Amino acid sequence: MKTNTLKQKLSQGIPCMGTFIRINAMTTEIVGLAGWDFVVFDMEHGVHSVSDLVAMKYAAASVGLSTVVRVPEPAPIHVMRALDAGAEGVQVPQIRTIEQVKAVTEAARYAPLGDRGSCSYTTGAQYSLTPFAEHMRTSNQEVLTVLHVENVETADMIDEILEVPGIDVIFCGPWDMSQSLGIPGQSTDPRVKNVIKKVAKAVTAKGVFMGMHIEDPSQVPEWLDAGVTYITCGTDAGMLAKYAKRTMDENRAVIEKWTAAKK
Repeated sequence: MKTNTLKQKLSQGIPCMGTFIRINAMTTEIVGLAGWDFVVFDMEHGVHSVSDLVAMKYAAASVGLSTVVRVPEPAPIHVMRALDAGAEGVQVPQIRTIEQVKAVTEAARYAPLGDRGSCSYTTGAQYSLTPFAEHMRTSNQEVLTVLHVENVETADMIDEILEVPGIDVIFCGPWDMSQSLGIPGQSTDPRVKNVIKKVAKAVTAKGVFMGMHIEDPSQVPEWLDAGVTYITCGTDAGMLAKYAKRTMDENRAVIEKWTAAKK
């Protein structure tokens, strides 16, 4: 596995911006050309297959984007398949138990650091053209393992979670956290922020990277102050929808003004 640029930047204390990909390789390429640091191929809320991951990974590589896959659920098989498809990192949602934490972190690395299934004939292993011992060593070193803490119960377990080896990033999703607090959709409510900031304090104290999803660039300074450096914002589908709506509204207003002037 080549040097993970995203992990390298995070290790240097550089805040990195990413977005979720729910469409395809073409939008992946566009995001890269627009200058984003990384993309998260979304298999939790998106409709991607494993074969889609390979095509999107190649598109990302062509424009210098780092790639992370958000798997559908905290199951080791999903972690292994995402990494075999060539992703540089894996992001695991809906963590509820320490057993799940141990299972998915171990699935992300080969022995002796974990128990990832071994196969040299995969995209991630360069189809056996890289010596497998070298692939195992570099993968264990370069892979980025991101775990979601997105409910109050898991937030309360953060100190215990951080004792598990192999965690690179703890990621908080404010939407799910708001639902867990009984205030669904109120992602910027102070109660949501307080829980996430407590998590961030514990995470950064352990030297683990802190991740956060934001809705608007105006929120970035507050979360940088809290120690967040792995930042996601929006989705390719959402950005397309907003731009399409804004562009149509602007053009419709011009047409209506022209029509009124002709009457």
